[in-house]
Amino acid sequence: MSKKEFVNCEICGKEFKTITAKHLLRHELTLKEYSNKFPYAELVSQKTKDLKNSKLRGKARSEETKKKISESNKKSWQDNPNQGRTGCPLSDESKKDLSEKLMGHEVSEETRKKISETGMGREPWNKDLTKEDHPSLQTMSEKAKKWNEENMTDELKEQISKTLKQRYADGMKIPHANGGKREDLNMYVRSSWEANYARVLKYCNKKIEYEVDKFVLYKDGKIKCTYTPDFKIGEKTYIEIKGHLRSIDNWDCNCKSCIRDKNKTKLMEEQYPDIKIIFIGKKEYTELCEQYNKLVENWEFGSYDI
Repeated sequence: MSKKEFVNCEICGKEFKTITAKHLLRHELTLKEYSNKFPYAELVSQKTKDLKNSKLRGKARSEETKKKISESNKKSWQDNPNQGRTGCPLSDESKKDLSEKLMGHEVSEETRKKISETGMGREPWNKDLTKEDHPSLQTMSEKAKKWNEENMTDELKEQISKTLKQRYADGMKIPHANGGKREDLNMYVRSSWEANYARVLKYCNKKIEYEVDKFVLYKDGKIKCTYTPDFKIGEKTYIEIKGHLRSIDNWDCNCKSCIRDKNKTKLMEEQYPDIKIIFIGKKEYTELCEQYNKLVENWEFGSYDI
């Protein structure tokens, strides 16, 4: 028979499909002690591993069995939503540790690069799919919506908001929902407008300082929000690029985002009167395009660019 069908005990030399704890008792060793003593020794033959994997992959369950498992899992999580993978409740200390790991988790550039290289060439399973044309996404969307309707109370929303505001105030980075890294700048920006403004600074041999300062804004003695201007161009002067702003003198958009930004601007003027914020809207950005788009390399053209 092929040697791959068996593994040999490093002590007595006998062949086994699986070296068990019962056999090692004869040598007065536990599995852990055996592995420590012989770190490169195999405990299970390759054929046994392959057979076990094939059985697991090909294991068919009846619809009734699947339903029972599903209902059992649901009941388990309903009875204790804070349980761990083992089904045991998480302690307050474990919850705190898990929360700290998930919130504000920093990843090194080396790790980011490895993750990026690992995913290169792979096509995501949900590419070009939406909840309207894919049953799995639709199911997840409906479950999330139902959970929010049943559990997301005003009190919980306020608690989440308060926690995030405090974490941002303590220095946690605000996640970038849009944008991407520009290789020519070797930096991450939120939009093509910001990327082009950074290129203008580079062309003019000026230092690019992007989102370097964060201001904590208060209302009624409590943290209302944080504000991070786009570019710092002086000791107390910043550039803020706003796509919804027609011009410096004409900010007539009243969408949710603009209302929020207007409130931040008002609080900044009240609480940091020595800080100067220069806004660049569509008019100012168009003028910038006319002046620099033929001079600056890698210029990104958009709907308002010349």
